[in-house]
Amino acid sequence: MNYFIILNKCAGGGKARLLWPKIQQQLAAAGVSYKTFVTQYDGHATSLAQQLLGQLTDNQPAVIIAAGGDGTLHEALLGCKQYYSTNPSDHQVPLAFLPIGSGNDFARALNIPLHWRAALDQILNCTQAISVNVGRYVNLGTHDNGYFSNNFGIGFDATVVHDANQSPLKNSRYFGKFSYWVSVVNALRSFQGFKAHVKIPGQQERTFANTFLLTTTNLPYFGGGIKIVPTASAYENQLDVVIVEKPNLIQLFLFVSMIFLKKHLRLRFIHHYVGQQLFVSTEADRYGQIDGEELGAQTYQLKFETDQYPFWIR
Repeated sequence: MNYFIILNKCAGGGKARLLWPKIQQQLAAAGVSYKTFVTQYDGHATSLAQQLLGQLTDNQPAVIIAAGGDGTLHEALLGCKQYYSTNPSDHQVPLAFLPIGSGNDFARALNIPLHWRAALDQILNCTQAISVNVGRYVNLGTHDNGYFSNNFGIGFDATVVHDANQSPLKNSRYFGKFSYWVSVVNALRSFQGFKAHVKIPGQQERTFANTFLLTTTNLPYFGGGIKIVPTASAYENQLDVVIVEKPNLIQLFLFVSMIFLKKHLRLRFIHHYVGQQLFVSTEADRYGQIDGEELGAQTYQLKFETDQYPFWIR
């Protein structure tokens, strides 16, 4: 097997840079054939995936390993899907994930070990790819489209991602994870609710006048281990959407308490729907995020649907 590693050395606040020599030693000890492509800027993993796929022959046994966090995996998946959309093939090169980032929610959901050594062993001992459900979205205003392995969020979570990315703590190896908690506190104090609409084909459209958080997810987890939809699964051909109406202080404490008990979806101000296709729109500019990568502030008109891609997971 030939392994092509797309490496984000900045993942995990620079933790990936320190781990990489150890990973190389492990690969050498296993006698593995591999090539490494190091990302240099945001979005680089997408173009790297496209470039290396264009260099492979049809019958060449290969696996692309996204080594970094959920954002690195997101970019690699996007590159693969974009390549095959213009170069159709019966054989798609599978993706593997080596979780050396901060959140690693995809790894949690797919039972990939969170320690790099065990995760690498699992990749090297895998013998065949399995099909995993991913999300696809279409911006109905601009007709742009894309994919997500984890979730597409609008509102509070995306505001936290935006603020954390601007924080001087973000790239600190020791304090990087605290940038999110500082941003959570700041967002709770200043966040304003917004009007949103959700439509699932065959069902009545639902309107929420004071939306706090709206996330369309393919996995149980978001935000680095928070189980937002305990029943969600990347092996099922469906997407889950969760809408949280802006809570008051008592409701906020109730939400936080219940989420750890995995019973938060029973709360009156939280709404959960499931479908293979759904439509989401907002009436005001709000921050958005895809797999932890920020989109900036905009007004959304989105269609979500399911798609699939092969992953190298044992």
